[in-house]
Amino acid sequence: MSIHTLSKIFNRKCSLLESIFVFILAISLTFITIRLFYYSSLSILLVIEYLALIGIITILIFLAYYDIRYMEVQGNVSFALLAFLLILNFLLYTFLGSDGVISIGDNWQYSPYQNFISTITLGAIFLLIFLLSRKKGLGDGDIRMSIVIGLLIGFQNILLWSYITVFSALLYGLILVFKKRKIKGLKIPFVPFMVLGCITIILLSL
Repeated sequence: MSIHTLSKIFNRKCSLLESIFVFILAISLTFITIRLFYYSSLSILLVIEYLALIGIITILIFLAYYDIRYMEVQGNVSFALLAFLLILNFLLYTFLGSDGVISIGDNWQYSPYQNFISTITLGAIFLLIFLLSRKKGLGDGDIRMSIVIGLLIGFQNILLWSYITVFSALLYGLILVFKKRKIKGLKIPFVPFMVLGCITIILLSL
């Protein structure tokens, strides 16, 4: 992604949905900072966890923003995040085994085994929708993002993530239909709602 593309993204007026996601980013970063540093003992591991979470959430918000703006999943950034999470989970699984977890904050038990199960589950569901809809219901970028989400939230959170994602997308769709007074031809970016569900799960887990 070039500097010219970035300048085009940021040198423009934000839509309501974009403004909401910028607000979500600010709230998320503030909450994570308070939750990790105020309620947990300071350590090098905590700082690493904090920086990783901040980076991941910032990238997720950017991908949501990009999908709103261009109606597509940004390739380079999403592939880089996917590769990072795959390598991270593979290394954790190799060293910790199927029962191993990493404690993030006081409550979140990050389990590579659970993450791999959720990745396979979400990836299979999204791929099936992609094929059954003949590539009209979802794009290949959405499948990629489902794998990213799976590597973050774990199998135990799939149901809650699905509720948040689907119902928030439906609500936005209804608002859009009411505003534009039509249904045919309306396109709704799905990544923002996938990201919303993922960030909600992360914040509830801390």
